[in-house]
Amino acid sequence: MKVYKFGGASIKDARGIRNLAQILSKEQDDIWVVISAIGKTTNALEQVVETHRPIIEDLHLDLSDTVYDAFVSMGELQSTRIVSAYLTSVGIANTWLDATHMVVTDSNHRSANVLLPETRERVREAVESRKTAALKDERPHCWVTQGFIGGTQDGEVTTLGREGSDYSAAVFANVLDAESVTVWKDVPGILTADPRRYSEAQLIQELNYEDAIRLAQSGAQIIHPKTIEPLRQKGIPLYVKPFFHPSEPGTCIHAQAPKLTIPVMWGK
Repeated sequence: MKVYKFGGASIKDARGIRNLAQILSKEQDDIWVVISAIGKTTNALEQVVETHRPIIEDLHLDLSDTVYDAFVSMGELQSTRIVSAYLTSVGIANTWLDATHMVVTDSNHRSANVLLPETRERVREAVESRKTAALKDERPHCWVTQGFIGGTQDGEVTTLGREGSDYSAAVFANVLDAESVTVWKDVPGILTADPRRYSEAQLIQELNYEDAIRLAQSGAQIIHPKTIEPLRQKGIPLYVKPFFHPSEPGTCIHAQAPKLTIPVMWGK
């Protein structure tokens, strides 16, 4: 199984969701699909949380971060419902799964830490419980779920920190022993510099895990720094590919890639 992650910018409108379906329609194997909230939905939901904060504080209640996670998680839950429904409408077999019941975390709201062994058990239970119906169809099957969100063992909704959907995809890949992860972006792949600041930015075709982590920590906002470790543990390659040009190679991050020798301008 492969893991595909689609960010909010990719599905910000109907055109993007149609393109997502086109990408999935070409797959010959089962795909685990991780999806963010649509567009700027998370920002809008954060504003909703802020309207409740003064009341919570005036009542001297210790609920702010719990309320944040409960509200903000709705963006991913609703975006995946929409995508799942559209995939069904165009004949792409899929099963919707709730990440708040699969990604087990501690209770550190707004920046929860994933508990991998417990998550592995929950993910496999979720797949097994729904596999019978999926296996009746000989076509490739899509498992549609959310990035960024999880839940404690007691059932409280948590979030993994802003831009945590890439990390979610890596966690799912780890516990599923996936063949690879592909993160679909609105850029050609990982570049040597921010193309908005440096017109001479070039595509980096491959990176090893260590160089990818260093780039992320230096400010390259293509991959979340936490994303690499679950993949490195199992040697799972990570592809960063352009959403509207899926045939282009993008960037591949893998264990055997040579050390990066070309100059990069991130963080400068």
